[in-house]
Amino acid sequence: MSDFQNKTEYYLEDIISLIDNEVEESIHLDFKEAGSFDKSDGKKKEISKDVSAFANSDGGIIIYGVKEENHKASGLSYIDGNIYTKEWLEQTINSSVQKRIADLKIYPIRSEGNINQSIYVVKIPKSYDVPHMCRDKRFYKRFNFESVMMEEYEVRESYGRKLKSKLLLKEWSIGRQNDRSNPIGRIKHIFQVDIFNEGDVIESDFKVNVYFINYNNLINITWDQYQGYEFTRLNNNRMKISSNGKTTIYPNEQINAMRFNFDIPDDKIASALKDLKIEVILLYQNGESKMEGDVKQLEYKLLLEYPNQR
Repeated sequence: MSDFQNKTEYYLEDIISLIDNEVEESIHLDFKEAGSFDKSDGKKKEISKDVSAFANSDGGIIIYGVKEENHKASGLSYIDGNIYTKEWLEQTINSSVQKRIADLKIYPIRSEGNINQSIYVVKIPKSYDVPHMCRDKRFYKRFNFESVMMEEYEVRESYGRKLKSKLLLKEWSIGRQNDRSNPIGRIKHIFQVDIFNEGDVIESDFKVNVYFINYNNLINITWDQYQGYEFTRLNNNRMKISSNGKTTIYPNEQINAMRFNFDIPDDKIASALKDLKIEVILLYQNGESKMEGDVKQLEYKLLLEYPNQR
C-alpha cells in the first residue's frame, strides 16, 4: 500500500489491482462511488468534509470512482468526466475548504481514454497549515474508515502543528581497512553510521550512541582525537561510543554521523567476535531511531580469509 501512496502517476491498472486484492479503506485511504459527485450543496459539503479531514490528520488518498463493500474496494463506479471535470473538483475543494490546502493533487484516470468513464485520485498531504474548515464551518479529522468532527481541544492543539525534522538510522556498516596503519598482527576495521533526514526542516541537534555488547578486551577501539567521541565502559561486557552531531542535515540528505576504527588480533578473530552484538541509537529533539544486529557475517568473512585463526 505504501507503494500506491508514493506514486506520482496513476493508471487504471493501479485501481483494478486495489479491487482485485480487496484493499481495505484506512486512515489514509478512502473509496467513493460516482454518486458522491453532485452539484448540490450537500454533496459539495461531503467532499470538503472528507478532503479537509485527511489534511487535518496525516494526509491520504481519496479515490472517486470505486465501489466499496465492507470497507474493501469491490468494483469500478465510473464518473462522467464531461459533467464532473478535474477543474470542477478542484474548484469545489478550493472553494469549500478554508484555508486552502497546499500541494493537493488530482490525478484523472480515463478508461481507454474515454472521458465518460473517469476516476479521480485525490492525493491530500498532511497539512502544516491546519486546521482546515469544512463548508459547514466545522473541523473534521480522519478516524478509522470515516471523517469525524474534531473535538474543541483537538482543533486548538492542531494550531501547534509545525514542520519537523525526522531523522532515521539509514545503516551501520563494518568494513576491512587495508592500509599501512594496520597494527602488526592485528586486523583493522572501520565502523560507520549513516543517518537520513526524511523530515521537512534542517536538523543539527542529534546524538549517536553505539553499544558493543558482549565486548571483550581483544577488541581495541580507536578514533581521531578531533572527532570528540566519548568512550564509556558501562559494565564488564558493554561499551558505549557516543558522538554529538556537529553537522547540519538538510531534508532528504544523508550524512555519515560516526566513523571510528577497531582492530582485533589476527589469531583471535573467533574469540574476539564470539557473541558480539552491536546496537545503534540515534537521539534527536523529535524522537529516536534504533538498529541492532550481530557480527556473524564479519566473523565468517574473516575466518575465510584467515582459516587457521581461532
